[in-house]
Amino acid sequence: MIDSNDYPHTQPDGEHLVYETPWWDFYYDDTIRSNGSPGKYSWAKIHSGNGGTMVVPVTSSGRCLMIKLFRYPAKRYMWEFPAGMIEDGETPVEAGQRELLEETGVASDDAMLIGSQTPISGFVGDTFYTVLAQIPEIEASDVKPQFEESIVEAKLVTRQELAAMAASQEIEDGVTLMCLARYWAYLETKD
Repeated sequence: MIDSNDYPHTQPDGEHLVYETPWWDFYYDDTIRSNGSPGKYSWAKIHSGNGGTMVVPVTSSGRCLMIKLFRYPAKRYMWEFPAGMIEDGETPVEAGQRELLEETGVASDDAMLIGSQTPISGFVGDTFYTVLAQIPEIEASDVKPQFEESIVEAKLVTRQELAAMAASQEIEDGVTLMCLARYWAYLETKD
């Protein structure tokens, strides 16, 4: 059997950082394509190098907490799970619990890592972790949205309502959809 690393693939021929922010670094690299010709490739990575985390907050009755926030690149509001970048010294679970508390004011009773993924592998190579967090039985009115992060609304939804939101494209965010798939796969295989 051939190792996939033995297949021809684009090789770096000079990494060039073109713009750095406190959150993201942007590169435009010289490459050698799989056919041997020179090329260019643009990509980004999280500045810290720690990756990101998204937390799937679930009550004991199985309702998931979703937040609605404005996403500047898309220029519209989107329903998502709380998420953010992992700070130095944090585990993905700790980052998920911190982001949940910061973005919603809700503390988790317990949390665990249920998987990881590379959401936009053609542009961002960082790992994004899925954290499952148990939260108290609350109502949307108990949530304190982090307005400075453009979070304007919260709601608790059942599994069937989540499926309907995904099917109707009310949930459009790719990381949320990936973490939702990871969560549903976890539920299907945990017993």
